[in-house]
Amino acid sequence: MDRMDRKKTILGILSLTVILGGLGAVLSAQDAPVREIAITVDDLPFGGADLGLARIRTANETILAALRRESVPAVGFVNERKLFVPGEIDARTALLESWLDAGAELGNHTFSHPSLQDTPLAAFEEDVVRGETVTRLLLERRGRKLRYFRHPFLRTGPSLEVRSAFEKFLAERGYTVAPVTVENSDYMFSASYSQAKTQGDVETMRRIGEAYLQFTEAQLGFWEKVSEEVAGRPIRHVLLLHANEVNAAYLDEVLDLLKRRGYRFVTLEEALRDDAYRLPDTFAGKAGVSWPYRWAVSKGVKIDWRQEPEPPELIQQLYQAARPPA
Repeated sequence: MDRMDRKKTILGILSLTVILGGLGAVLSAQDAPVREIAITVDDLPFGGADLGLARIRTANETILAALRRESVPAVGFVNERKLFVPGEIDARTALLESWLDAGAELGNHTFSHPSLQDTPLAAFEEDVVRGETVTRLLLERRGRKLRYFRHPFLRTGPSLEVRSAFEKFLAERGYTVAPVTVENSDYMFSASYSQAKTQGDVETMRRIGEAYLQFTEAQLGFWEKVSEEVAGRPIRHVLLLHANEVNAAYLDEVLDLLKRRGYRFVTLEEALRDDAYRLPDTFAGKAGVSWPYRWAVSKGVKIDWRQEPEPPELIQQLYQAARPPA
């Protein structure tokens, strides 16, 4: 074999190696499990202390911009009581319109965010109906329906009887309950973040933001593991966030974190097609807990709940100092 033939042979082998290597990479990517997650945002038009229309509008615009950049479908859950500020009703209603303009969906989170654990069922149902007036109208103007309900505090009822009666009421009004599989206590981080922002304390804002991202990743890791232990496989997750300033500042990073963990973003409707959401759920009680917790308790799956991450001590202290009096 002369030199030219050897060169052709080597080039041919190298080309075949590249092709096979590329094919192997494609097959490996196809074999890798795909994670999926739906993004939901509670307490529209704004969660926590009312910081004034200007800051609330900026937070909404920034959150929606982050969702648009990544083409993330989202459902925003509305507390309509927060619309009724004298002189600002139209402007605050326009914030809900901006969510629809951005391609998001709106859901009902009650009018005044009461707890089903200590509110009589009839009064709670009245609050649900009152909380759908504006939202339903905005959706119907666009030929859309109000489909989803999210329980305040994730409290679904103090007893199975109350829970069952309320779920029957929701079904009769055309609602689907929006479950939660991952949450990150963002309301705690945001209360202290907004206070630091008001005070112009940039360093504290930075520390809170870094702690927020670290805690979000820790929560994802924990609930991914719990869900797989209960369902026997990865599930389509539903992430609970709130419309607040810490998410306005860090939602881009949260979405990047999710992508690094292999997630693609799906609608809530797509997520709920996962059979995991048909797992046995006989939970009732005082606590507002995630759905993987409910499934584990209902199935008798033993989980070491002490392993669930807690917000850093610094954040807990700042939250207690920042939260308004009850």
